[in-house]
Amino acid sequence: MKKFISMLIIALTATALCCSAQKISPDMTVKDLSGNTVKMKDVLKDDVVIVSFWATWCKPCQNELDALAEIKDTWADKLRIAAISIDNARSASRVLSTVKTKMWPYEVYTDESSVLAKSLNISSIPFVMIVVGGETVYSHTGYTPGSERILVEKALGFLKN
Repeated sequence: MKKFISMLIIALTATALCCSAQKISPDMTVKDLSGNTVKMKDVLKDDVVIVSFWATWCKPCQNELDALAEIKDTWADKLRIAAISIDNARSASRVLSTVKTKMWPYEVYTDESSVLAKSLNISSIPFVMIVVGGETVYSHTGYTPGSERILVEKALGFLKN
């Protein structure tokens, strides 16, 4: 029994280490709000980028993006935020109107078929990542008020001085 538990712990640890560092393929694509295809290498072109996966039907997602917009002065000239909608074909038409209404100061993209989200094993939203030099250094699922400040502080900590 001890041997079985030890093997199980080793397997779970290896799985956690393997899957925790999500790598976004630079050749994966999303679409901008004009419908143009954009490669992720261009979305992640800066050293530090916060990537937020969201949907128009997800109230916590919108709350998080609203909160990030409210503290824009802490990150605007230092970081970029890329908000990637995973709305499907039925709800994708609401993305542009939501972004215009909310006047979010981010780059917004769509992953209508969720190809990118699936490649990263994202199973629930809101899901945010801090990507540094193409590597995911932090990720978090869910939103609670105040977590946007922690996210921005973490991201700012990765900036090269």
